Amino acid sequence: MTTKNLISFHSIMSWGLVFLLMVGCVDSEVPQTTDPTNPPAKMSPAGRENLERRAREVDRLQELNQVEVENMISPYRYAISTPRHDIFAQLIQASSHSRTIHGSGVTLLCPTNEAFDNFKNWKLLMRKGNQQDIDDFVANHVIPTVMTYEEFKSRESHTTLANTSIEVSTRGGITANGAHVRSGHVSTENGSVIGVDDVVFVPVSMR
Repeated sequence: MTTKNLISFHSIMSWGLVFLLMVGCVDSEVPQTTDPTNPPAKMSPAGRENLERRAREVDRLQELNQVEVENMISPYRYAISTPRHDIFAQLIQASSHSRTIHGSGVTLLCPTNEAFDNFKNWKLLMRKGNQQDIDDFVANHVIPTVMTYEEFKSRESHTTLANTSIEVSTRGGITANGAHVRSGHVSTENGSVIGVDDVVFVPVSMR
């Protein structure tokens, strides 16, 4: 091997060694992913607590996301899982229309809890023997087609699941049979929900 070739050989070997050292340094600086369920034995108590807290937060967010997804399956699921509609949710569950509201593609006019302030006798609907009244009450809050808020307010009337007519007015705000309609709607896989601040219908026997 000539002197010139020997120098080139040593240069290549030297640069190769430098490259290997650089790769080793970079690799040592890259943070290693730690499994929250199996923290390193040498981790400090504070680090272990922080890791466990992060794991709990991930679990919580996943659970909330799952609940949100389940609530969006149908108007029925939305109503029974939303605190603002607790009272109406009880009536839906006690009625014969819960399956229809869950899976048939409807628009649910969903009264808030405050809507029952002017219908304090609503608990009478839950009494044994009043099934027809509770079914009529719920059915008159269901439109057997899916529509948006804009579609709902654009028509003068809608036919309900009870085969009655809901009159829509745009004077001084949007109302349905005199009940104030909240703007906007909630879309679910099997229908939509439109909130109302008053009940849309009261059974004849309770007026």
